[in-house]
Amino acid sequence: MKVTFLPTQQTIEIQPEETLLSAAQKNQIPIRSLCKGEAICAECRVKVVEGENNILPPKKAEITTIGSSYYIDQRRLACQIRCFGNITVDLTEQLQKQDLQNKKIRGAGKKGAPTESHAIIDTMLLNEKFKDPSPTSDGENK
Repeated sequence: MKVTFLPTQQTIEIQPEETLLSAAQKNQIPIRSLCKGEAICAECRVKVVEGENNILPPKKAEITTIGSSYYIDQRRLACQIRCFGNITVDLTEQLQKQDLQNKKIRGAGKKGAPTESHAIIDTMLLNEKFKDPSPTSDGENK
C-alpha cells in the first residue's frame, strides 16, 4: 500500500499495522505530534483527499479529540489512521505549522541572550490613607 503526501508529492510504503503518523515519521515526513500518537493533542490532523474508502472511519477516541470539526472538514488524526489501500494525504496545514514554528517571533532577543523581566508582582501602591469604618471598642472610628 502507498501513501502520497501533498503538496510535496512524496510517496511511501505503509504496512496495515502501522499508523500514518508512524510511517511518515519513519520516512522523515514532518507531521507534528505532541502526544506521540495517543490521540490527545490533535496536532497531527491531516486531510485525506483521496482513498477515504481505504481507511476505517474514526473511532470514539479520535472523535472525542477532534470534536465536531471532523464532520465539518473531514480532517483526521494521522496517529489513528491505518490504511488497507492507497491514499493521498494533504499536509499543507502541517507544513504551515512548521513554517510558523521556525519563524522568529518579532521582538524576540538574540538567541542565547539573557532576558530580564521588569514585572512587579503583587504590588499595589496607594497614595491615600483610608479610615477603617469599623468602630473600636470605645465606640469611635479609627
